Amino acid sequence: MSNTEETSHVFRPGPFHQRRAYWLDGAALHWRIGSDTGQVPLADIASMRLNLPAGLGTSARCVLVERGGKVHRLCDRYWPRWTKGERRYWGRLRLHADTFRALTFPLARRLQNANPEAVLLTGPGRGEWIATWLLAVLALAIVIGGAAMMIVNRRFAPAAAAFMALLVLYLPMLWPILRSGGPQPLDPRSLPDITPPPGPVDG
Repeated sequence: MSNTEETSHVFRPGPFHQRRAYWLDGAALHWRIGSDTGQVPLADIASMRLNLPAGLGTSARCVLVERGGKVHRLCDRYWPRWTKGERRYWGRLRLHADTFRALTFPLARRLQNANPEAVLLTGPGRGEWIATWLLAVLALAIVIGGAAMMIVNRRFAPAAAAFMALLVLYLPMLWPILRSGGPQPLDPRSLPDITPPPGPVDG
């Protein structure tokens, strides 16, 4: 893979996943997953959803769907491998946020030009948004119901109270997803120009 392109991104979404590289070359998106390589013309990409971090513990993600149905899932997570160059980082999650944005922001702009009919979205997926609302409602029901039962029974249960406290602390982490309203239209012109980090990213 050439490193002359500034829109390259390497990631490894989990400790048991293969190393993945995506890069733009003109009007085509190329990728390498392990030893497999491929490419797709931007005109053949039907949709793109870009989900940028909105709170603690979240990761940037991008989902691309080709006209034929093939799905590409990109993220900014990189789990170091047990190799000579990465061993010192092994077991510690790293974020390649700069290269993720340096790839996806220009990709959104080029995709809009190459395929004006492509659906461009931002935010969490509809299923993720609905599931988060259900989880929040369930957590609130447990907290309110548990507190009511302790009051009615006039009995304090330390274990139940500790669990309820954990739920209360967890709820604010769900708020960024809840307030997003699910996937929203994305205007590529709203994305800032990103200066990619120097040097190769797929070494």
